[in-house]
Amino acid sequence: MKNSFYDNIQKSVSQNRLSTYRNHGSGISNKSVIINYVLNAKISENFYFLLQNLEVSLRNAIYDSFKKHYIGNDFFYISESDSRNRYYPRREKHSRECWKMLCGVKYSLRNITSLNDGKIISELNFGFWTELLLSNDQKYTNMWRKIFSDVFPNYQIINSVDRDKTIVARKIDQIRKFRNRIFHYEPVFNQINLEEIHQNIVDLIGWINKDMQELSLTFDEFHLISKEKNHISKQFRNNSLSKKRKILKMKYRRIR
Repeated sequence: MKNSFYDNIQKSVSQNRLSTYRNHGSGISNKSVIINYVLNAKISENFYFLLQNLEVSLRNAIYDSFKKHYIGNDFFYISESDSRNRYYPRREKHSRECWKMLCGVKYSLRNITSLNDGKIISELNFGFWTELLLSNDQKYTNMWRKIFSDVFPNYQIINSVDRDKTIVARKIDQIRKFRNRIFHYEPVFNQINLEEIHQNIVDLIGWINKDMQELSLTFDEFHLISKEKNHISKQFRNNSLSKKRKILKMKYRRIR
């Protein structure tokens, strides 16, 4: 690989970020760094669909189950014009941490005239829904005793709702941290527990919705990840990368 090619890639990616793909080893060539960079993108691409399905399924299952068991309750305080007003006798539903996140979302949507639950749900990040599970706040403990089986209808309770909720919450929190690394374009290619994370995501989707799990697995290509590095490496052999660039340039000229 020509040094100029690597230098130009580094110019766009940045030296600090690209250096993280040296996998903390010594003597790794510039070519290997680029291969790791591309490999990381391919791994992230595959996980994106699974993570999307888990996040969307989880937040909708929690909200739908809440509305089922707490008919008429305003989960997001849409009727409250000032989100800073938090302490109402026997009306408070959220922990301080979740309330801060909810207030932030409502503030960002303050100019929307027809604010509804759907818009708030789509704006709340994965951390909000994870916190609902992780929190030891008594309000959430009571809520989960009612809605757990509806949110996770395919989960077999082993101990009790309280204890199993903690087990599920820890899995989801691990996935949330992994998701954040992917969404911030950070290296995940060298994580030794990729298979465990992948299996946890698949399991969680299945606990919520078996059909969504089937859809996810139908288009999941995690089993091909082990072959990706060899495939990417071949693109750098015998100037195949340069040949591909020339072909793409010709196609682009024809389109124009």
